[in-house]
Amino acid sequence: MRRIIVNSLIISFLIAQSLAAEEMPGMDKESFFAAAAVTKKLEIAMVDCVAMALKNNSEILVKQINPHIEDENVRIQKSRFEPRFYFDWLMKDNTDLSVSTLTGAQTDKVRLGTFNGGYNEKFVTGTTLSLDFLNKRTRSNSVVQSLDPEFDSEAMVTVKQPLLKGFGVTVNKADFLIAKNNKLISVQDFTKEVISVLTNVKKAYYDFQYMQEQYRVALVSVKRVQNLYDINKERYTKGLASNVDLLESQAEVARMEQALYTAEKQMKLAEDNLKYITNLIDDPGLWNADIVLLDNVAYEKKDMDLIGSLRKAFCYRPDYEAAKIFLKNKDISVIFYRNNMLPVMDLAGSYGLNGLGKNYEKDLGNLGGGKYQDWSIGVTFKLPLFSDEEKGKYEKSKYDKAQAIIAFKRLEQQIILQVRDAVRTVNLNYNVLEASKISKEAETGNYEAQETRFRAGLVSTLDMVIYQERLTKAEVSYVKSVIDYNTALIELAKAQGTTLLDDNIKVEI
Repeated sequence: MRRIIVNSLIISFLIAQSLAAEEMPGMDKESFFAAAAVTKKLEIAMVDCVAMALKNNSEILVKQINPHIEDENVRIQKSRFEPRFYFDWLMKDNTDLSVSTLTGAQTDKVRLGTFNGGYNEKFVTGTTLSLDFLNKRTRSNSVVQSLDPEFDSEAMVTVKQPLLKGFGVTVNKADFLIAKNNKLISVQDFTKEVISVLTNVKKAYYDFQYMQEQYRVALVSVKRVQNLYDINKERYTKGLASNVDLLESQAEVARMEQALYTAEKQMKLAEDNLKYITNLIDDPGLWNADIVLLDNVAYEKKDMDLIGSLRKAFCYRPDYEAAKIFLKNKDISVIFYRNNMLPVMDLAGSYGLNGLGKNYEKDLGNLGGGKYQDWSIGVTFKLPLFSDEEKGKYEKSKYDKAQAIIAFKRLEQQIILQVRDAVRTVNLNYNVLEASKISKEAETGNYEAQETRFRAGLVSTLDMVIYQERLTKAEVSYVKSVIDYNTALIELAKAQGTTLLDDNIKVEI
């Protein structure tokens, strides 16, 4: 079986095109007009329709963008734990009236320059680390300043660790974990959309196939009743049939021709629906082509196993997988908001080295000597008098989780019922198919026998019209039963979530 891959490169190219476009693309109407004047035939099989839908269907293209959006949300949340470097430089000059005689001058002149750099990072435990290198140069006309200019540098390491609120890997990674889960959910949603579209494509294909067969049966019926009319006409000429027989067969020809035109209209509508869902309607060269289906009306009996189908559904259904991931998000939210109710209790410590000198080299030398140390350690404790907001968010998160659990159980019930109904429908449709097959064979044999008798004048025209109607009905019923059986298998695959697996299709994001 052909393997089809939904590749993200195609959608990425289309996204880039749409973002780069300055104007909305217009339809090349002249190409469509030209195609309307040309008769073309397009031969396609079911697998071709599936491939075209995967490549061109608008719903699939739209849904495939969502995982890329969620990827960017993951990147945004991940950036919270990225290290950051900073650098700043400032030169400031200030001249003012002196407020003290100690300066030795009527005006104070101070020029201050700073050059700072550093590194800070937050870890998943809530720990924050800062490395700072601070430099200051001061020049003044004050006589009390012993060093002029004065260079003052400091290198410091600062660590802060939450002990209550803000402590824990899950608490600090909550937004990141939820973003990652949302990405997984978007992939499952995309898979669900692909399954839904492919199911509709196959049903549209079978619907068109049924309408084509109905048209074919109507065409054969016209030929049969025309044959009756020709026989009656010949017999009427020979005086073996009455004018009533001739008029009855002639009226039946007109009636069957009307049914033929109705069948043709329904067939064309089904053809347009198939073109629409596969997006062939967007192809200027093929939108007006007559579609010729390569697959015959056929079926293959499948043995049903309800327990096996249920196991597959709980293993492959994308909506079930998405619901499980959604529950994990609710668990993360409960943990986060429960921790958010705790008081703030942070342990902080720092250690640094100081330098001082009349020039920068002396300043750095004193700093590097490690003689002038600066350290601190302490605990910050904050307890809000009222914490209604935090309590409200925590209680709300628990209710949200309770709702999600109820919805999850409801989904499990729906899956069980949907699979059970799908399996039951397959079995029932197969029984109908077998009965309609026997009916068709019996009506075909009966009509052939009655036609022989009609030629011998043993059966009336009215009886032959009735036999012909019964045969037509049996033929259409058989085709419909085959289509219904195949459609039931498609719906079962959707209920099981195995559509892509059965068709050997791999989804890549």
